[in-house]
Amino acid sequence: MPTWSSATRSGSNRAGSNRAGSSRVRRAGLLAGVIAMLMTSPARADTVDLPAPQADQLGGSELFGALGAGRDELPGYLAPGPLRNDELVSVEVSGDGRVSRVSDRQQILLTGTGDYFVRESGPARAAVAVGGEAPVLSLGDIVWQGFSPGSRQLAARIELDPEIESRHLPLRIGLSFTAGGRRTVLGPQRQLPSAGTLTLTVDNATGQPATLPTATDAPARQLAAALDRLRAAANSPAARLPTTRTGIPPQLPVTGAGTRTGTQLVPLQLHASLAVHPDGPAAGNQQDSTVRLDTLLLRSTQVSLPVPGPGIVTLQLIAVPALDPAGLVPPHSAPSWAAWAGTDPPRAERRAALELLVQAAATGSRASAFSPYLGSQLEPRGHTTFSYSLATARTPGPAPVRLAPRPVPITLTVLGLLALLGAGVLCWRRS
Repeated sequence: MPTWSSATRSGSNRAGSNRAGSSRVRRAGLLAGVIAMLMTSPARADTVDLPAPQADQLGGSELFGALGAGRDELPGYLAPGPLRNDELVSVEVSGDGRVSRVSDRQQILLTGTGDYFVRESGPARAAVAVGGEAPVLSLGDIVWQGFSPGSRQLAARIELDPEIESRHLPLRIGLSFTAGGRRTVLGPQRQLPSAGTLTLTVDNATGQPATLPTATDAPARQLAAALDRLRAAANSPAARLPTTRTGIPPQLPVTGAGTRTGTQLVPLQLHASLAVHPDGPAAGNQQDSTVRLDTLLLRSTQVSLPVPGPGIVTLQLIAVPALDPAGLVPPHSAPSWAAWAGTDPPRAERRAALELLVQAAATGSRASAFSPYLGSQLEPRGHTTFSYSLATARTPGPAPVRLAPRPVPITLTVLGLLALLGAGVLCWRRS
């Protein structure tokens, strides 16, 4: 019995050991199979959210959407029907680029019958009506309020704080003058003392870092539909750049979703005229020196103007947010992105098209922080134009009157006051 019992226990241990080894083998095989499946199976299908307009983010519409509220319930905006918001932002700068004045000529066309209420963040210094009633200023905010009988035009010139707006404007401008190897910044009088070279520098100030969506693949036909809309907007510039509210899908099905570090930057279509008007005794015999600038500004640009003699500088520059049509041309000279999608493009081209669409959405997202310039929560109908010019030197006012003490009149005045005080005391005692 003891021997049998020992043999039985030994056999049982061997069986247990065999089962454990078999279990380890099965687990190892299962793990190898899973790894092989992961290596050979396609990447997981997913979706990505394209960059939404920054105006929506500033207005809190994403939060309201999560709460189940509509855009009509956003604070600061109530209208009986669609509206159009057109703005001309006029900026005066000195030669060194310092912003001295910013005003916005805003026109809002209301449609529909009913009450309206629009509250826009300034801060505004003043508001002057243009052909109608001016908005009310409330702690720096701009408030339009009233009743629309079917349609109504609101218009005003709104003066903004130049120091605050200088940090938000889309352009930085500087002028320098070089003569005799010496370079100086153009002064506030806008006058050039002699012959030399005048240089205008314009910098795009809209760029900011951003985390953008990406993926390893995306459906060609869905990419093509959005890219064709963007291309049409670039070739026939729309009022404002397309966003996920106006032409770009807010979400796309993709494979292998991820993120990448990128930049949100708004290209600006520039039309500028830099001129020097002759000044001095020989000015009547000289013609203006002028140079023009027409370009799509991405980062920075410079233009130089040779000047034959003394003169006064003027600058007129118009900037409008725009898309680059050349960057939206389909591969292989395809007539459209839809035609490109019909050729069953390879994965590398589909991924490049996705990156292009994401960047365009990021551009529209950033552009919504500048256009519209006021009323970011309003509907995206209308246009915004930026106009830059050189500030003129202010005419000095009358010299302040210098006050000097006069001993004799002051002494007589004091004695008279003492006499009146003494008479008052005497009357009080007799009463």
